[in-house]
Amino acid sequence: MSDGPHRSLPMRPAWRGLAARADNTNHTREEIADALARAVRSDFRNEVSPSHISALRRIFDRDANSLGMPEIALGQLREVASLASGSVFGQKLQEWATIAASEGRLSRDALHEAVGNAALESTHAGIRQASEHYLRESSARRAARVEGRMREATAQLSSSTLGASLLAPAGPKRSIRRAGLDEGVPIHA
Repeated sequence: MSDGPHRSLPMRPAWRGLAARADNTNHTREEIADALARAVRSDFRNEVSPSHISALRRIFDRDANSLGMPEIALGQLREVASLASGSVFGQKLQEWATIAASEGRLSRDALHEAVGNAALESTHAGIRQASEHYLRESSARRAARVEGRMREATAQLSSSTLGASLLAPAGPKRSIRRAGLDEGVPIHA
């Protein structure tokens, strides 16, 4: 007997965990959102280089552009574009950062929004990939339910808050496993 299509999902472990939670109707929207945040953080840490992030921070903090001129920032962004090569997430981040700079938004909040927008794009792509896998390995109804639950969790995220959390220093890892009977999945009547 199979444990479910999430076992063979060709994605990172965090995404498999997210799919397993979304597939299990006993998990709440908040638990799915927590697993989604873990998956997005995993993608961000694995795909966007620290040197790219520090270069973007310098640009949006206006280290070498005290007047905050968009033309200078756009030139700086073109210079650091190579740091995003080989990473879809990094390239999306570069595009969103370029949009913010071209609009004259050169602040830490604009960087948070750019990171968050890139993360949301990456999240939608991950959800599509998981949904397509469930469609191949299971039924259309099950795939639609899993996709719907993941999209509900995504709807709770705002781009600027998500970007700020991804750029924040990583805190201590906390387990998502439950240890005692009282910490189990809530029973709904």
